[in-house]
Amino acid sequence: MKKFAFLIHLRTSYREDFALFSKALRFIPEPLYRLWLRNRPLKPFVWSEMRIRPWATEAEGYIIMVPLLGRQLLEQQRAALPYIEQAVSLAASKGAEIVGLGALTSPITLGGRLLLDNPHATITNGNAYTAVIIHEQIQALLSERAISAPKIAMVGATGSVGTLVNALIAKHLPQAELLLVARQERKLQQLRNALLELHTDVRVGTSTDIGAVRHSDIVVLLTSATDCLLPPQHLKRGAVVIDGTQPRNAQPSLLEMRPDITLIDGGLVSVPSLRFTRSIDLPAGLSFACLAETMLLALAGRSGHFSIGYPTLEHAAYVAALAQRFRHLGFGLAPAHCFGRPLPKRAALADPALCTVPSSL
Repeated sequence: MKKFAFLIHLRTSYREDFALFSKALRFIPEPLYRLWLRNRPLKPFVWSEMRIRPWATEAEGYIIMVPLLGRQLLEQQRAALPYIEQAVSLAASKGAEIVGLGALTSPITLGGRLLLDNPHATITNGNAYTAVIIHEQIQALLSERAISAPKIAMVGATGSVGTLVNALIAKHLPQAELLLVARQERKLQQLRNALLELHTDVRVGTSTDIGAVRHSDIVVLLTSATDCLLPPQHLKRGAVVIDGTQPRNAQPSLLEMRPDITLIDGGLVSVPSLRFTRSIDLPAGLSFACLAETMLLALAGRSGHFSIGYPTLEHAAYVAALAQRFRHLGFGLAPAHCFGRPLPKRAALADPALCTVPSSL
């Protein structure tokens, strides 16, 4: 097994995220954080050590914090890139040979393409296994609800994860009707044509208007745009929303305004033996799929960059096979969660109140 590292960043609040590092930091007001860190930016640092195997006696991986908010990464991409490069160098100094890109560190490096010249470590953006797990979540929902001809909307359809999820649906769920939602019409038509080349009988529509999802049984959120929040009035009664974004595009208020909706955290993997020395705000025994992809490649001792840019069906098949190979450690679809809380299978679909939103959110 090779050592690995995984890059994360702050989400929407210095105060809330640094409170995970130390509870005392919760008492510092958010404006003070913003003023202080604007003049004295932090360097990337080790947030947590990790162990995957229950018999491991030392750290097998590291969580590296890029201390920038999601909004900063998107709005100041050129200025943020050196921080990500520093984080990769820090990972290498800890012995990591494989580095995974978490949340927005992937899109702002073009899915890892801007990091390929680094001499320190091989890169994966984690998007292949993320797509596999979200596809498995969709399949589980369809089986649970016995929907034979589902309407599935993919918001952020032309992104790295969305493109592969759509390809998996076209290949394995030809009975589904797909709605591709993104901002650029040209990319939407290119993706639609590519899917029709894979399977000529698949039904694919496109829209640049998020309101078009109102007829969909399942809405999958995969956009990296922090301003693309899902309005409650755009959802079909009883729809299921799978939010695979970090920071989230579905807010807790969605459940308050639309109690008929089922909201599921997207891309979660069960790894019961996984241990962190410091929380990354995940329930015990769970991992983000992008992190799980990094761990799987490390366990397999794989050399060379893996999921860069837009992963393919071949990447999906490879990482799914690795998950099966290491099934004894977990690496399977996690039980459904809503804002980090377990969501009972059948009861949750009948009683949305069972998904209570944590007060910290």
